[in-house]
Amino acid sequence: MNASSDRLLRRTLWANAILSVGSGAILAALATPFASMATHAPMQVLGLDLAIVLELLGLGFVAFGAVCGWVASRTDMPLGWARTIFVLDASWVAISAVLLMLPASWTLAGIAGIVVVALIVADLAILEYLGLRRISTAN
Repeated sequence: MNASSDRLLRRTLWANAILSVGSGAILAALATPFASMATHAPMQVLGLDLAIVLELLGLGFVAFGAVCGWVASRTDMPLGWARTIFVLDASWVAISAVLLMLPASWTLAGIAGIVVVALIVADLAILEYLGLRRISTAN
């Protein structure tokens, strides 16, 4: 792997890190208002109030972003970790589609939030895939 072959993946992982940490911090801080905007009625997920789930999810995003930044910052990028990040991003998009099909009382804002985040994550996953493919072609 050389600098030109990993540039796309490295920059994408940095973007993922910045977006994940920033959006995670905002989600954790504003979980209660986001939960009330997302559904018409109070909602529970696995026995937890939606606001608590969103707060935990936000904290998870911050941790995920830290991992993305760590992977992107390595001189010799750990490709196993980069592949795992790609799989997690692709999984997020699939889970978002399933979430929209569940019988929940989503508001238009809730649906829009899920769709917008899924589209952003899908873009990152596509760029990660292309970056990983570019590296494997160069080797």
